[in-house]
Amino acid sequence: MSNHDVAVVLVNWRGAEDTLGCLAAIAALEAPRPLSIVIENGSGDASAATLRAASDLDILIESPVNLGFGGGCNLGIARARAEGARFVWLLNNDARPEARALSALMQVALADPLLGAVGSLMHETADPDLVEGYNGGVIDFRTGQCRRSRNADEMQFLSGASLLLRLDALAAIGDFDEGFFLYWEDADLGFRLRAAGWRLAIAEGSHVRHAVSSSARKAGRDAIRYFNDGAIRFYRRYAPVPLIPLLANFLYRFLGQLHAGEFANAFTILLITLRIDRVRVPKVADPPRSALGKPTVRRLVP
Repeated sequence: MSNHDVAVVLVNWRGAEDTLGCLAAIAALEAPRPLSIVIENGSGDASAATLRAASDLDILIESPVNLGFGGGCNLGIARARAEGARFVWLLNNDARPEARALSALMQVALADPLLGAVGSLMHETADPDLVEGYNGGVIDFRTGQCRRSRNADEMQFLSGASLLLRLDALAAIGDFDEGFFLYWEDADLGFRLRAAGWRLAIAEGSHVRHAVSSSARKAGRDAIRYFNDGAIRFYRRYAPVPLIPLLANFLYRFLGQLHAGEFANAFTILLITLRIDRVRVPKVADPPRSALGKPTVRRLVP
């Protein structure tokens, strides 16, 4: 593969040091080196200035607002297309790929032209021997829960924590649905890929260390809002009887928070389920993205 076959996209939100660490790991990948694109997603802190000085970064795109994970990825995907890439590798900025992570992903993707997405084997950062799973899973519409799967044949989606996407597949089905601000956007994409006849796979030789739930810690209680709002949107779109997973998910999470003594969190889940506290997420028409200011694209490496 050439340098322009694949672009790696990182979304940064108030985590410049994590992003720099991830870029260093990308720079240490087996050759050839991919095009590196970072989306500075309206952090409102010193992240943009820090990233402008990064030595391992090709293109920095600065969004004036936080577009969410899917919206930020979409900016990077659009830039990857403009640069002539055939694949885009979405990687969480708190992830650390091993040297062969990308080459193993590409080897699997190039072997089957009907593969729309390929995932990695994920490991806990704190304990590299502890495997999170095959970076994806199955949605049980009876319980409303996601089940991690070690059977690649039954996977319905792959996590965006380390996700290689074929841009021809995205051209056919569309990019991320930005109505999912944080969480569930990758599940939605997986369902759309499979519905359109594309397949999902795991590259067994692609190993990535991942700091689980660091985004949730930074988002605080908003993470609960984003997760449950996304779940409601997802169930209504895909579940045969949406009321079943809606109620099951509510009871599981509401009672779990009560049991843990997190009464404010439980109340938040109740309000979201009743649609009183529906999360407001940036959409193209509400308000128009152009009204919020255009992203700034900086090519840091000629």
